[in-house]
Amino acid sequence: MNRPIVSVLTSVHNGAPFLPRAIESILKQTLFAFEFILIDDASTDTSLAIIRHWAQRDERIVPVVNETNLGLTRSLNRGIGLARGRYIARQDADDWSHPERLATQVRFLEAHPDIGLLGSAAWLVDPQEGREPRAVIPPLNHTELCWWILCLNPFFHSSVMVDRHLLQTHPYDESMRYGQDFELWGRLLQVTRGANLAEPLVSIHRHDDRISVKHAIQQRQLAHGVVHKHVRRWLPDACWDEETIRQVRRIMASPWPTPPESSRSWEDVLQLFHLFSRQDHLDRQVMATIERQLLKHLLLSLFSSPRLRPEWTLLQAMIRRHPRTLVELAWKYLIKSM
Repeated sequence: MNRPIVSVLTSVHNGAPFLPRAIESILKQTLFAFEFILIDDASTDTSLAIIRHWAQRDERIVPVVNETNLGLTRSLNRGIGLARGRYIARQDADDWSHPERLATQVRFLEAHPDIGLLGSAAWLVDPQEGREPRAVIPPLNHTELCWWILCLNPFFHSSVMVDRHLLQTHPYDESMRYGQDFELWGRLLQVTRGANLAEPLVSIHRHDDRISVKHAIQQRQLAHGVVHKHVRRWLPDACWDEETIRQVRRIMASPWPTPPESSRSWEDVLQLFHLFSRQDHLDRQVMATIERQLLKHLLLSLFSSPRLRPEWTLLQAMIRRHPRTLVELAWKYLIKSM
């Protein structure tokens, strides 16, 4: 087979119930020039048999077998080392890609050579809850992504496509058994530009056997460690406890009040924003939008939540660092109320 444009990378451990649909979704891609690296991580179910069955039907599948269970992080790094495509696309074994996914992402990356890390919006599918699939659009541009990555994961892992050379130079951190993608995106966004496409190109299958569900406590603990690592670039003395991290992440993720919100957590968010926004490479218009969203959220919280009692230091930070935006928001509120 000629050198592929994309290397699709999937690792599976005992994922037989969902694996056939995941495989079919890649083989039905409108972009033909890809290889599909399928790693069986020492499964004890029929996952390996499924991989071998499909490999006999399509030569683009590259089956890889781990004799012992390496875990997702080490398995992905093994696949990255084997990849031959210009780009590496990730997909979990229980998710699926829509037919135009690879073609759409390659077309975007070819048109934007400064982008090395690309994801997309996604459909969240939760059949156990009986809900209709819902589209979730993450932050789209590089400045938003750099802000979010401080405390939140702005990419769906199964939607990501990365320049191969970049990923081979900056692989997953093998000390991160879970949450390895969150840690990796933070490092990649320091050496390349990122983006998300607003079109949902993947479907994320929510079920009780997902790693994020089965190992939720360990994943949360590792994620908090990543948050500390990211935040301390700007706040070297930050020593946030679990509740502070939870509040800060909810404040950053939502445009509306998310009680409980403490005055101290808001001070941390505003201080973090103040220091982060000094970077020259950021899009000033996007930063102004983020600033307005934060302050609107804060004002709504102050007026609607009796539990948020602002300390004087928080009021000082609002007035000293954001006077024009506060006046603008107050003026709009007065006009609407007249």
